[in-house]
Amino acid sequence: MRTKKIIQIFILALLGSLCSNSFNMAWAIENKSRVISSYWQSDSTSYSFISVSHSSLSGLASQIGLVVNAIQSDLTAFGTAVTFTISAGTTQRIFIARTNHSFLSPAVIPTASFIIGTSSFRHGHIRVDPIASNPAIVAADTLSGRGFRDVTMLNFWGAIVVESNTTGFAMEFIGDMHDSAATPNMDSSTPVSGVN
Repeated sequence: MRTKKIIQIFILALLGSLCSNSFNMAWAIENKSRVISSYWQSDSTSYSFISVSHSSLSGLASQIGLVVNAIQSDLTAFGTAVTFTISAGTTQRIFIARTNHSFLSPAVIPTASFIIGTSSFRHGHIRVDPIASNPAIVAADTLSGRGFRDVTMLNFWGAIVVESNTTGFAMEFIGDMHDSAATPNMDSSTPVSGVN
């Protein structure tokens, strides 16, 4: 039992040290018009996967353009950024993987997008930028396309996949539709639950 606890603490300390540099760089980007994730990785035994969904909410433009960048810990790009337009009710898959991966390639999965880089260990943060120059302005091209072209209103999900034992861990996205925030008014006299 004690050995298991020591191993868990070691793994948490290791992940913390890996994430610390990327985490600090990711926080330097404001999240009112961009979405960020503080950590991704790719090497000969792992890759990162991101899913972006357009939930078709009223107020959203029917198509939203975005650019996904995998920024390495040394602040250089890992491969070429992915640029695409996502339509209402659809999901786009993005893989961040090494060169010559055995089963992750545009030829094998033609409906996904890929950021391909070196096969040696790389890590960093993700930055998602809007293509729209001002996503806070309502796009009014047509009645069906009317709405905000705001990447922060999209749903993001991701995971780092360790291939050797088909495990991994989830990526956290800051600034997306599920971004968590404290209540604006922390009134200590208000009950936390609905039961008095």
